[in-house]
Amino acid sequence: MSQQSDLFLGRLNISQANTGGVCGRYAPSPTGALHLGNLRTALLAWLQARLSNGRFILRMEDIDLPRTRPGSAEQILHDLTWLGLDWDEGPDVGGPYAPYTQSARFALYQSAVDFLVANNLAFSCSCSRKDIAQASSAPHAGDQRLIYPGTCRPAQRSPTAHSHGQTAWRLLTPDRLLRIKDTILAEKTFELSRDIGDFVIQRADRLFSYQLAVCLDDALMGVTDVVRGADLFDSTAQQTLLLEIFGLPIPSYWHVPLVMDQTTGKRLAKRDGALCVAQYRRQGIDAATLIGQMAASLNLVPTPSRLSAQELLASLTLQQFTERLKTASAITTP
Repeated sequence: MSQQSDLFLGRLNISQANTGGVCGRYAPSPTGALHLGNLRTALLAWLQARLSNGRFILRMEDIDLPRTRPGSAEQILHDLTWLGLDWDEGPDVGGPYAPYTQSARFALYQSAVDFLVANNLAFSCSCSRKDIAQASSAPHAGDQRLIYPGTCRPAQRSPTAHSHGQTAWRLLTPDRLLRIKDTILAEKTFELSRDIGDFVIQRADRLFSYQLAVCLDDALMGVTDVVRGADLFDSTAQQTLLLEIFGLPIPSYWHVPLVMDQTTGKRLAKRDGALCVAQYRRQGIDAATLIGQMAASLNLVPTPSRLSAQELLASLTLQQFTERLKTASAITTP
């Protein structure tokens, strides 16, 4: 553990997980029912951990409270169990690094923000998304994400006055290169000031950013391998930067192919009404059939056939899993 990590963890009065071995996780958001893309990622995360003889954690990422739907967390647990997946630690079974629900971890996230502010690594910002979009100097990273133009960036590296409920906190992002390696995707180099910018770690409504919460939870729960959708690849730069600042270990990342909507050509999303487990059941599709279809779509088996999660696990080695996953691509579904 580094001196920087000692300082950070000592301030938070917590210990870093030190269990040894591989640890994977699946971390859904309870904002609606799981769709095929969510299920496929859950299956892959479970397979990677189990093939590595590692721990597997289920964490409920309900950090965005306004979008959380009552009953969704319970339904997610039910759907994953129906699929045949199990976990060693989670909100329903507990574990040594509880709580496993992000809304119960807000004190931790606040301590992390306070640490960054106290060390002149964050500054307050009163800019709205509209302000950033209208700024003539605001570059765009891709089609949806705006790069902060630095409007509220302090001239000196020290925090400005902060008014609770009116301004957000942004990380003071350094001007340097960050190289990200991935088990599945090609290595990518980010120019942090241009590609990432000063990103939000705590919103104006006092809720915490996904980037801050997820990297802290992974590190402090001992997660060594993060398997998730390829659409989250760019988030890895922000999370890696935060982990470097905190002096915490950086996991191995596996960014896997997405499931795309056949009509729109976009990735499946809960808000767009993508098919959920209950709808598959109504169509007469059972868990073994669905797993067989997902496994074939990922080149894990040659053709679709009915098989359970345990049968799929028994048919693979970790090397086979990794190599076949590298040849898989995004699929479309009605």
